[in-house]
Amino acid sequence: MEINQKRLHIYVLSWNQADITVGCVRSLVNLLSPIPYNIFIIDNGSIDNSVEIFNQTFPDIEVLQTGENLGYQGGMNVGIQHGLNSKIDYLLLLNNDTIADSAMLTELFRLFPEDADLVSPGIYLADKKDKLCSFGGNFNPVFLEVMRSPRAEYEPPANIVEFEFLPSHAWLIKSSVFEKIGLFDCDFFPIYYDDLDFCLRMYRVGYKLYLIPQAKIYHLGSMSVGGKNSPKERYLMARNSGHYFRKNMNFWQAPPIFLFRLGSGMIWTFRLLFQNNLDAIAMFWKGFVEGWFKPLPSKKDGAETDL
Repeated sequence: MEINQKRLHIYVLSWNQADITVGCVRSLVNLLSPIPYNIFIIDNGSIDNSVEIFNQTFPDIEVLQTGENLGYQGGMNVGIQHGLNSKIDYLLLLNNDTIADSAMLTELFRLFPEDADLVSPGIYLADKKDKLCSFGGNFNPVFLEVMRSPRAEYEPPANIVEFEFLPSHAWLIKSSVFEKIGLFDCDFFPIYYDDLDFCLRMYRVGYKLYLIPQAKIYHLGSMSVGGKNSPKERYLMARNSGHYFRKNMNFWQAPPIFLFRLGSGMIWTFRLLFQNNLDAIAMFWKGFVEGWFKPLPSKKDGAETDL
């Protein structure tokens, strides 16, 4: 089938951030594309007037309402299932705190490798548009982690790069991937490590992932969890990392992984202490204990209400 005969759905997940989502969707409305596409906004149980704003601003765009906050995984799963039911060929899953370059889709499909199952545009900083704010990587066979020191920015590669992991800011993915390995794991509610878990599942069955830096999207930041190194972000990262490793590691990997994560926790403690961010330190270790030693709370347990 020719590329222009295939179908694409774009899903933008939103929760109580109508103004940010409107900016994202406006950047998508007039994208140059070799393939027909439809845009859908997934309202993830917003308690403000987001749905009303979306309907007034974009009367021709369907808003899928979850009815409650299902977290990133549950919200995106609503969109993914909608796409699978619609028998589309590709899904573009977008964070709402992104702004797409007008040529993003053109470049993604122009450079889409023949063996690719998932591609991502370069995720560039909104305030420094020649630098990437995140990068892909490969899984360490022992630690099941992408072993790269976190940085505020990265130089974009000159060419397409194959990775085993790509962060889920903007995934263009074949629908057949979800049909084979399933949807996102909702145990990572509300956010973090779900994309690492999904990419590991893809990697283990031989799927191919590529970063296409010539395609560009711009990221505003960690808008839904209070920003980088906020107490909420540190808690969720620590808790969900523990769950990720407990889910995916083999018995022999447990000692080195746990010791490695414990050491990483100490490094984070010193970093946050240097910033005088004592609340984030306390929440980090709360999340660490829960992630490694307690059952992960589900949405029905009110996991987010006390954060």
